[in-house]
Amino acid sequence: MRITATTTAALLAGAVLTAGAPAAAASAEPAGTPGKVCAEDAKYLVRAHRGNLAEQAAGRAALAESDSEEVRHIAAMLIPDHARLDRAVRHLARDHGVALPPKPNQKQRDELAAVVAQDGAAFDAAWLAAQEKAHLQSLDFIARELDGGCAPEVREAAATAAPKVAAHLAMVRAALDPRA
Repeated sequence: MRITATTTAALLAGAVLTAGAPAAAASAEPAGTPGKVCAEDAKYLVRAHRGNLAEQAAGRAALAESDSEEVRHIAAMLIPDHARLDRAVRHLARDHGVALPPKPNQKQRDELAAVVAQDGAAFDAAWLAAQEKAHLQSLDFIARELDGGCAPEVREAAATAAPKVAAHLAMVRAALDPRA
């Protein structure tokens, strides 16, 4: 099945609809939670949210496009895992008054569009490479939060996400190089 630009837009729109409404503007004083957020906490929440939206959209694209059982298996796992991770991020953002964007950033949307423009095995290779890159970036954002975050509950959410993101990365890498 070939994904068109319209279908790509629909996949990304689905990510927007599952995200819920953005939270209020960032505030130094969190609403209803004990820890104060700092700039690193707010950056982490925004990056994690955008990443979660992008991963869900990419997962839906792979389910629609790929004929590879392995790619489809990974995609089917990414969607609910990143939805669960995003629920925690949205909850924390709401509690701390951090505004979340309604969709992945333009670069993330462009990268997904480039992947879905591929056919067959080229799609699978491009999708897996994009997933490797995205999960490495997520682990970097998590490490930054753990090193420089201020709010204990945001740091805890990052620490909780780390093993799931690392497991996704390991599955993607195994699919990229089955000999590893």
